[in-house]
Amino acid sequence: MSVLFFALAALGFGFVIFIHELGHFLFAKWAGVKVDVFSIGFGPRIFTRRIGETEYSLSLLPLGGYVRMVGQEDLPEDPNDPATAATAKDPRSFLNATPGWKAAILLAGVLFNLVSSYLILLGLAAYGLPVLRPVIGEVVPEIAASDGTKHPSPAAEMGLRPGDRVLLINGEKVRSFEDLSTGALVAGRQPITMTVQRPGIAEPLMLPATGTVTAAYDYDLGRPVLGLREPLSNRIHSQLATLGDSSWKAGQRVVAIDTEELPEETTGQAVLERLNPSFGKSVTLTLTDRSGTHTPATGMWAGPAGGADCTLGLPTRITALTDGSPAAEAGLHVGDALLAIDGTPITGPGHFYALVRTALDRSSRCAVTFQRPGQAPTTALLTGAETAGVKRLGIAPGLQLSGMLGTLAPAIDGKPSALATAEVKVGETLVDLTPDATDPLAFTMQVVRGGEHLTIPVSAAGVTLAKVERVPGKLAKLFGDQTEDSLATRLSGVRVVAGSAPDGTPSGSPAPGLLQVSTAGGTPRSVDLRPLGVDGVTLLKEVKPGDWLIGLGTGNDGKPAWELVRGAGDTARNLALHGRQPGQPLAFDIEMVPYRLGSVGEAFAIANRAAHTMIWKSLLFIPKFFKPADQGGIDAKKSLQGPIGIFDEMRLRAEYFGFDSFLNLVALVGLNLVLVNLLPIPITDGGQLLFLAIETAIGRPLPPLVRTIAMWIGLGLVVSLMLFVTSLDIVRRL
Repeated sequence: MSVLFFALAALGFGFVIFIHELGHFLFAKWAGVKVDVFSIGFGPRIFTRRIGETEYSLSLLPLGGYVRMVGQEDLPEDPNDPATAATAKDPRSFLNATPGWKAAILLAGVLFNLVSSYLILLGLAAYGLPVLRPVIGEVVPEIAASDGTKHPSPAAEMGLRPGDRVLLINGEKVRSFEDLSTGALVAGRQPITMTVQRPGIAEPLMLPATGTVTAAYDYDLGRPVLGLREPLSNRIHSQLATLGDSSWKAGQRVVAIDTEELPEETTGQAVLERLNPSFGKSVTLTLTDRSGTHTPATGMWAGPAGGADCTLGLPTRITALTDGSPAAEAGLHVGDALLAIDGTPITGPGHFYALVRTALDRSSRCAVTFQRPGQAPTTALLTGAETAGVKRLGIAPGLQLSGMLGTLAPAIDGKPSALATAEVKVGETLVDLTPDATDPLAFTMQVVRGGEHLTIPVSAAGVTLAKVERVPGKLAKLFGDQTEDSLATRLSGVRVVAGSAPDGTPSGSPAPGLLQVSTAGGTPRSVDLRPLGVDGVTLLKEVKPGDWLIGLGTGNDGKPAWELVRGAGDTARNLALHGRQPGQPLAFDIEMVPYRLGSVGEAFAIANRAAHTMIWKSLLFIPKFFKPADQGGIDAKKSLQGPIGIFDEMRLRAEYFGFDSFLNLVALVGLNLVLVNLLPIPITDGGQLLFLAIETAIGRPLPPLVRTIAMWIGLGLVVSLMLFVTSLDIVRRL
């Protein structure tokens, strides 16, 4: 089937090019200009035939095309050349056409793209234009700034909530979730307002209720964003694997949970939220297939991943805390082990999240039992703080993958956990945990017994330096350049053999500033600590031969520290750890749905809006590629796509979202081609029109040298841009 979608994408791309060149061809014929060649594609020719005076050609790669007319060349010819003189005298030469016909021929390509795309959009609008519903699937609470500090996202500041349907953004009607991304790009650093329909509230809400909100720059995406995630459908993910004889099948929709019917537009995120109280329990989902048949199916719900993390027995720890959050205000620290919520033992991060969400939805408060290394368990009663309609404690949980095990978690299904089966005890230290490349539920681990758990404080600057990882570009990797692990990685799960202070004080190391270590498997390694500065000096002075360095963690005060175990012996036990999935995984697809017209005239409004956005608004985006982030700029390296990227997007649309979504993209690509070809760059239709306008105004042809220089500059610009965007396409796929 992938070959079929690949071929369909090629046809879609080729159609846009064909329509453009057909416009030039037909208008040239209409004007009486002789056409020598009509060609679509580049590379090896797969079809060629001369019919009458024109040779028709089709090449393998449908990434371009051309119509070659007598007397019209991309680069000016020498006027003293006899062949050029003969061409100029030919009555059917492009050179002898009137300025009006020349302009019509040059404009015909973009005109045909505009009309064909407009007609496709009109047809799709009448049929039901495929859109991603403008419903908020999730609000991202925070967005990181350039210095790493986090700030509330624009969506959170605005007061948006999951489930809100956006009606207007800055006064413009919203029909698709993609309109929100476009709205953020257009607004840049200008204030943004929205009108939303909130479930359970009759009247639409104007947001923000007070103050002004602007888009925030996302450094990962390279553009201004609002901090919203698209809505998932209630259809089970098409590529979700089922376990055993489970009756939760991919492609089915969830329409009820334990006989409670779900509203028609319930998002996949909302389905998962409603399942939180059933975590670790049997739950009955009412499913419907494409025929509309309703079927009840019972299984154990243990989170989106099926609960594998809840059977390992590894403790759940706090990996991050939100500043000013209820957990931070209550004195919880990063590194604390999370034991229970309202007395229910925590079996994994997914279980913790489900317990907290259930408790906060029920009473806004929950009792969190936690344990700090070396201390007795403590319980704190926390009240959730609401952010964007969701009550939160401000805790990011994660499995403890290394360090001294102050507790062991039970398994969610009541059976012995993987750690219990491996006979790992409380007080032992997990030195290293490595996933199996062939089995996602299998791990190998090294454990040491006994010894004293110690910490060596690290400054904030030291943490930053320790986490620096040199990652070569994807092209550099092709030439053998390898990723260099951070010092934090190279100093995790190793035994100290010898070291020397940066001043050269000998202690068995061959060079100042080096720490000689060996991995849990016995492989020797030399680590240069000089990049850590003062923190490197401190680490070299504090560690002793025989110490096991666990890695960068936290001290009892919650501040960053190197964790180590002293006196645990020189060898580690090698053990196998194998989890299991007690429940059925459940994830949901992104889905496009037909947009229903409010009136017949709205079909024209949709087509007009698409043309306006793809041509005029895209033109307004061009200056943003040259602006910095604080002025609403767009990072071209992360935003632009070349022919390979567009081709792949067409294939994905056809394969996963249907033929109507594919046609919609074909129409949008055609509109984009209108803009690109009208840019006043020599060698494009727009550049040729500019030359024609100048020559008509001055009443004579431009000097050949001027045209030649301009055309070569235009060719250089176009080729450079094509190489740039194509290299981006290639690098993203390496």
